Amino acid sequence: MHGRSDQRFCNDNCRNTYNRNKRAADKVKEHENMPEIFRIIKKNYQILKKRCDRPCEENESFMTDTTALIAEGFNPKFFTSIATDSTGSKWYCVFEIGFIMGVKDIFIKDFPKQAQV
Repeated sequence: MHGRSDQRFCNDNCRNTYNRNKRAADKVKEHENMPEIFRIIKKNYQILKKRCDRPCEENESFMTDTTALIAEGFNPKFFTSIATDSTGSKWYCVFEIGFIMGVKDIFIKDFPKQAQV
């Protein structure tokens, strides 16, 4: 190499290639199933939203049949967050709509703060 004694690259092309490769390596690779996961979460949200015909009052929840919800395509494995209510129950949330699944029934409740960024 010629030039300054503290020179790190032989020319601009080498420097640009190094930096381009470094940025590409630093990027987190998107999982191949990401679009499908987003589709399932969106579908879960639409199904739950359809079941809640009106906003819940505080500490009020809706109850619906678990098998009917699953027959519509609801997948309880996919949710966006977990919330705890005043009784200490753990609710799985799809954005602002929380659910607790039982064997026969599923309870649905609004958690408006869960959807805030």
